[in-house]
Amino acid sequence: MPVAPARAAFFGLFVAACLFAAVDATMVLRADVPGLDNTGRILGAVYVTSPFLLAGAVVSSSIAALVAVWHQARRRPSPSFDGHVGPPLVSADGPAAIVTFVGFAAACFGATYLIATRTHHRGLGSTAFALFAGVSALLGFWCWQFLRRALSDLDDRLGFASVLRPSRLVGAATLAFVVSLGWATLAKNDALAEVVGTWPPIFAFAFPATAFLLTTLFRKMPEARLGSPSLQRVAVTLALVALAGTADLLRFLDHRPPVKAALLEHTLIFRPLALITQPMFDEDHDGYSGLLGGGDCNDENPAVYPGAAEIPLNGLDDDCFGGDAAGIDVAADEASDDESDAPDYPRPDVLPRPNLIHITIDTLRADHLGAYGHVRETSPNLDALARRGLRFKWAFSQGAQTKVSIPSMFSGRYFSEVERSPDSWATIWPENILVAERLADAGYHTAGFPSHRFFLPLYGLNQGFHDWDLGLVEKFGPRIVNVSTSTQTTDRVIDWFDARGVDTGPYYVWIHYFDPHHWYQSHDDGEDFGEKDEDRYDEEIRHTDKHVGRLLDHLERAGWLKSSYVFVQGDHGEGFGQHGYRYHGQHLFNDQVRVPLIVAGPALPPRVVEHPVALVDLVPTFLDLAGIDRPLELPGFSVLPFASARTGYRRPPVYIEMIRDSNHSDRRALIEWPWKYQLGITFNEVTLYDLSSDPDEQVDVLAANPPVHERLEKRLRRFMANEVRSIQPRQ
Repeated sequence: MPVAPARAAFFGLFVAACLFAAVDATMVLRADVPGLDNTGRILGAVYVTSPFLLAGAVVSSSIAALVAVWHQARRRPSPSFDGHVGPPLVSADGPAAIVTFVGFAAACFGATYLIATRTHHRGLGSTAFALFAGVSALLGFWCWQFLRRALSDLDDRLGFASVLRPSRLVGAATLAFVVSLGWATLAKNDALAEVVGTWPPIFAFAFPATAFLLTTLFRKMPEARLGSPSLQRVAVTLALVALAGTADLLRFLDHRPPVKAALLEHTLIFRPLALITQPMFDEDHDGYSGLLGGGDCNDENPAVYPGAAEIPLNGLDDDCFGGDAAGIDVAADEASDDESDAPDYPRPDVLPRPNLIHITIDTLRADHLGAYGHVRETSPNLDALARRGLRFKWAFSQGAQTKVSIPSMFSGRYFSEVERSPDSWATIWPENILVAERLADAGYHTAGFPSHRFFLPLYGLNQGFHDWDLGLVEKFGPRIVNVSTSTQTTDRVIDWFDARGVDTGPYYVWIHYFDPHHWYQSHDDGEDFGEKDEDRYDEEIRHTDKHVGRLLDHLERAGWLKSSYVFVQGDHGEGFGQHGYRYHGQHLFNDQVRVPLIVAGPALPPRVVEHPVALVDLVPTFLDLAGIDRPLELPGFSVLPFASARTGYRRPPVYIEMIRDSNHSDRRALIEWPWKYQLGITFNEVTLYDLSSDPDEQVDVLAANPPVHERLEKRLRRFMANEVRSIQPRQ
């Protein structure tokens, strides 16, 4: 006697879950993690397998029950709306089941999120969810019966061909909506995209296909084999082990760092599921969970979380990083004892109160310019500018996205220090003092030429600008990200300068070119480097360079450059799969955060500066040129001392951050030449790279350099405890 459909479905789904769990368990057993011994590997395999088995048992039982009910329901005739009793409504069964299941899954997900984030008693929350799921299942069955009758009646009334039956169109449309929603969520959530890579489409097809194949095989087996007592005992044992392992995983993962590193760095499926699930266990709503490796060392205090400002001697480990500052040496190490402020080196003989022309090119990574060693001729005009001024070989943005980098650059503060809203694209509140405000107070006339909707007034970045040209933003609206604007940007800036006399001023003019940002456009008058994204990116750089050069040529002919200093820089970089991801915002590798920085003007000699600098140094440099003292609260330093012939000037280490939000993981990086130390807080990642020999960050040398690791960890601790005053977003 063949196996009943419900039992075959149960075993097919459960065994498929076991097979996928075995993939992650094998990866954990083979993981190369410092401090992970054989006991830790076995425990990690149990940890990663347990939730799969538990979830597999629950899902398999639920679907098997639905299959049983469905199988029985299809055997009986069902009345249509006009009271006629006809044959089984087979044609509408599948579409009705799809719609019902999507609604049931959405309701359960919403209930899970609300219960997990609003209920602080997990026992009560679990009971509430169990009751909700039971009631929802009964309602779902009623909805399925209602929908199958309604769709079948609609099929009969319209009488379309089999393929075009309304019931099947409804089912197909529902599936298309779910797939589109899933892809849209993945595209928006950079942190999730970072860890899952190409796995979602593989998993989306592989798991159902595997479960279907196994169900088909089990359906052909004799009933006695799948109903044997020994098999039932094995299933009960696995369920108990899975329950115990899942409970231990939730509570104690943070207490076993090597195991946590293996699970969150060396698994395909567990890692993205952990990222999705962690917020459901965040009891104090500070963005970090105290369970499942979320890293919150006190989930009852919203002021305590990874990355919070450490307050010494308060008895709390505010940043969940090594204990209270009172018990840790947060003083500078020997190599940086004198770095509380930059040394006082001679300034070049610059012009008093000059014009400041500040050009930002969106998504411009340094190593795609000729001046920075690129093999293609992408930037002849910028290369020429670099040859007559200061070219900073190692300049870094303070974030890997415009929405982080520009607020940091304008304020001269790290993004975590900026007063901002909690939105994904945060509004910058008026309490911040931006560079245009500081220069306007000193008598500068300020003008800005943005080319993205992030610079609409509602985001607050226009603070202090007398002229804020939104002509292109208003002209194209949301389409501006898909329109080439370099030509029109240059035209508008030229018109602005032509309306003023060379002997007027001083002026601070900020110009934003957007074109190198994806999606990449084709240009009939530009170079054709190829069809790949990286080729088209280079074409966009060449196109932008052409119009930056046109602007600089016009300003030079008009005499503006005799009294002006020109700054050209990228706001962040762009990835092309070098570290397993594309575009930007997912990480702090050099392809994301290393940007060109060129400064040219009177009395600045042509020079290549090897020492690392940061974009938070721009505001102090502008103030230095304007004759304004640097406010002590600004973490950056003027780059003008690098123009001096003296080579002993050293800037303190460069600090970079990625602040965790709904779409991004939590990361920090510290650059103290030649070392780059990266800390991934969300996934417990620590890496170390020697940029002098490995600028592309391909070889992690952490294990080979314990003293450097210890020193830079202490230095990063000093930044997070003493020098960066992180604040939470607010409405």
